[in-house]
Amino acid sequence: MADSTLFAGFPKEGLTFLTELGDEDNPKDKAWFTDHRSTYDQFVVAPAKAFVEAMGESLGAAISPHIVALPKTNGSIAPINNDLRFSPGATPYKDHLMFRFWEGENKKTAPTLMLRLSPTDGVGFATSIALPDLDLWRSAVAADSTGGRLVDAIETLQQATKADLVGEALKNAPKPYDNDHPRAALLRHKGFQVRWIKKTPASITKPSFVAWCTKELGRTTAVHQWLLKNLT
Repeated sequence: MADSTLFAGFPKEGLTFLTELGDEDNPKDKAWFTDHRSTYDQFVVAPAKAFVEAMGESLGAAISPHIVALPKTNGSIAPINNDLRFSPGATPYKDHLMFRFWEGENKKTAPTLMLRLSPTDGVGFATSIALPDLDLWRSAVAADSTGGRLVDAIETLQQATKADLVGEALKNAPKPYDNDHPRAALLRHKGFQVRWIKKTPASITKPSFVAWCTKELGRTTAVHQWLLKNLT
């Protein structure tokens, strides 16, 4: 990685910018953002791209060499603006950065590691996957040989992080499975994500923030590998 992209931490100027950008009592409009574009580019965008490159290398060594990390908006970096078509009550811009790293050819359906960075509300982590093929998900969950390993992996992750499991959408287990199936709760899922949040560390302004984030996301390895092996 070239010296110009080495991650040195998220500078305080960028963290302050994000806090101001998401101020609900004083929402920033496009004109304000345009006036402060140079601050955004220098202190938010540049370190975010460097962070993605550094995380790609670190996650590749810690979890899988095939994890994809693209240092660009709509790659591994989510757009800074809120889509007001779907969130009409939201502020025009986010007060955080969202990153995603995935493994597989199709970004939309690949097993994905997610990281939400906020200067004030903590750092969120998640392992997730879209479930376009629910039959494949249900057969893998229902089988004792595979479903039991997923339960063990989730429980281990939850014990280490107090993570929430989200995605359950049905009231009953789908046919042909019964409600007394040992993994009925997972069979009722139409999506899958295990997520948790940690207090934003002082190291956010330092290069060591990469190692801290990698350690947290590394806890997802068993779940991530299960998703990759059984659903792709």
